[in-house]
Amino acid sequence: MLYRNFAIATLLGAPLLVMVVEAVVPKSQPAAETSAATAAPAPVTPVPPSPPIVMPQAPPVAAMPDYGQPLPGAGQPLIVPSSNMPTTASGPIFSSRSAPPGSPNAE
Repeated sequence: MLYRNFAIATLLGAPLLVMVVEAVVPKSQPAAETSAATAAPAPVTPVPPSPPIVMPQAPPVAAMPDYGQPLPGAGQPLIVPSSNMPTTASGPIFSSRSAPPGSPNAE
């Protein structure tokens, strides 16, 4: 409710504030505009054209080092099973029959 009242006050108060500021701020003098128009314009000096921009080029692909690609051992599994790791996938932690009642795994 407070935000609604603030929004209404802002929408109504902003135009009033603008009108008050325009009435208080002094206006510019039109005589300054006419004196500037009668002054002789400064001579225009031509700007010399700039040299073309040269963009750097990428080195050719043949010149790029290969960094030993592909890496040795690529395509092999990251973890190799050892004696203390199971070699086969184990079953689920809870089966639907052994899950406690009310858990997401219960039927």
